[in-house]
Amino acid sequence: GIGRAAVERLAADGAHVAAADLEAPDVPGMALAVGGDVTDEAGAAAIVAAAADGLGGLDALVLAAGIHWAGPTHEMSADAFRRVLDVSVLGTFLCCREALPLFLDQGSGRVVTLGSTASLGGAPGLAAYSAAKGAVLNLTRSIAVEYARRGVRANCLCPGSTNTPLIKQLMAERPDAAEFRDKHPIGRFAEPEEIAATIAFLLSDEASFFIGSAVVVDGGFTAS
Repeated sequence: GIGRAAVERLAADGAHVAAADLEAPDVPGMALAVGGDVTDEAGAAAIVAAAADGLGGLDALVLAAGIHWAGPTHEMSADAFRRVLDVSVLGTFLCCREALPLFLDQGSGRVVTLGSTASLGGAPGLAAYSAAKGAVLNLTRSIAVEYARRGVRANCLCPGSTNTPLIKQLMAERPDAAEFRDKHPIGRFAEPEEIAATIAFLLSDEASFFIGSAVVVDGGFTAS
């Protein structure tokens, strides 16, 4: 989804990119593939270490792992709720915790986390996802204000619905899929490449004054 598009865009821009997933992924343009579980302390540490070692250093971190559970909140199990938060929130924290010492040692680093329009408001039937993405936003803000003067720039990208396997599964489960799509003033969902372009911007020098921002790219969804 968005992670794959980000790897392809950053590689096309000339970056040396390590791509990580539960199983080592195969993405055009990547310099290194890493397998590991971001919800596991040892797994997150191994992912960041492998990226830094394989690339000869680490300048930036893009955190796009996420899952959802769709359905009535009163029918959600504690395990399902916990798993959604573990992937988005715990995974983001663990990877940041491992990368921050590297960034501090070199006096620079850039972090882009993936929130959502659900970071900014409630999402019916997606209570765990909304809670997780809200937490990702404020975790990112905390990291941003804590480390800004030490050369680390962190921002949370909050995309609207994007044509990824995740949204396709979600739309298949919604009885109001067409109505939900039409709530976007632009009249469509985003393409992953559009979100990846924003990630590339946030990692660039042109975004030097973006610190702890919730960067909303949603086709007008939250404006309507």
